[in-house]
Amino acid sequence: MNSKTPVAGPFTRSRRTAKSDLTRERILAAARRLFNEQGTSVVSTNHIAAEAGLSPGNLYYHFADKREIVRALHAQYAAAHEERWQPGLNARENLVQLRRNLAASAELAWEYRFLEREILALLRADPELRVAYRDVYERRVEEWLAFGEQLVAQGMLRAPRPPRSLRDLTVALWLVAQGWLPFLDLTGDPHDPREVARGIELVLVVLDPYLTSQGRRAFEAAAAGTAGTERRAR
Repeated sequence: MNSKTPVAGPFTRSRRTAKSDLTRERILAAARRLFNEQGTSVVSTNHIAAEAGLSPGNLYYHFADKREIVRALHAQYAAAHEERWQPGLNARENLVQLRRNLAASAELAWEYRFLEREILALLRADPELRVAYRDVYERRVEEWLAFGEQLVAQGMLRAPRPPRSLRDLTVALWLVAQGWLPFLDLTGDPHDPREVARGIELVLVVLDPYLTSQGRRAFEAAAAGTAGTERRAR
């Protein structure tokens, strides 16, 4: 090697990595905006590159195709739900956490509404995404089930009567949460954040009959406390 050739040190490599990461996030943010507004089928990688203010070649340096962008956005969405369903020893705090998690889920459903709206078609079109979705589903259901079992043990929740089980209730809650946006796309306005947020109310319709009287009081108090916190934040 020519002695005059500059050697990239750790600081230079770190700066390049940081710049690359920022460009990648810029592409994903642009794609999410376009997918949410127009749907994935009509948005091309060229559209995404233009929205991000990049050349198509720069985009392809980071993502091979549109499917890879969708997979990365799904991974972002899944990661935003992680570490939320760890039950504690205090029953009332668990119900506060449940209410907060539902509110956060509504916000994430809006931020990634194209995924919620198109998930079945996207999974059919991309076997790799299907595997990732299945992994997230199985992990999340186990987390919800463990959270529910703790609430049952703490007298806040009743398990369904046999032969139905708490796992059945968990799967039903997942189906309602996941099915709301595709249903809204057919029957309402999936671009209205208030309509999107109604999906959480439907989750509560399914959950409410299984709350004990003590659990319902604690959940209502948690809801009132969350609303008060939100009002003060404004």
